[in-house]
Amino acid sequence: MKRAKVTEELAYGSALDRLTGSDRPEVRPEIKQPAPAKPAAASPRSAMIKLSVFLNREEDAYLESLASTAKFSGGKKLSKTKLIEGMVKAFRQTNLDVRGVKDDAEMLNRISAQVR
Repeated sequence: MKRAKVTEELAYGSALDRLTGSDRPEVRPEIKQPAPAKPAAASPRSAMIKLSVFLNREEDAYLESLASTAKFSGGKKLSKTKLIEGMVKAFRQTNLDVRGVKDDAEMLNRISAQVR
């Protein structure tokens, strides 16, 4: 039996529609056979969320230097967002164990050990 796929967009409409009370008629998409599952990291257009990250000046300068190095070595300038996204994707492929971490120093030690 086919199962209907209900996404947040289908259930609630777009944010603009919810705010403005759109006059568009309700569109009911037809139910299709789901495509084969792809890994989340391979899907470039998966649902994204906005996340605020607080960095000190040295951390921000480090990301800026990485971005500029990419540009001045023949590539194009990378955004800090894309750099952080790439770092998260890389760490998803490791077996980083954060169970029982009590402070930032312990977390940094575990991450440093994982990188080696």
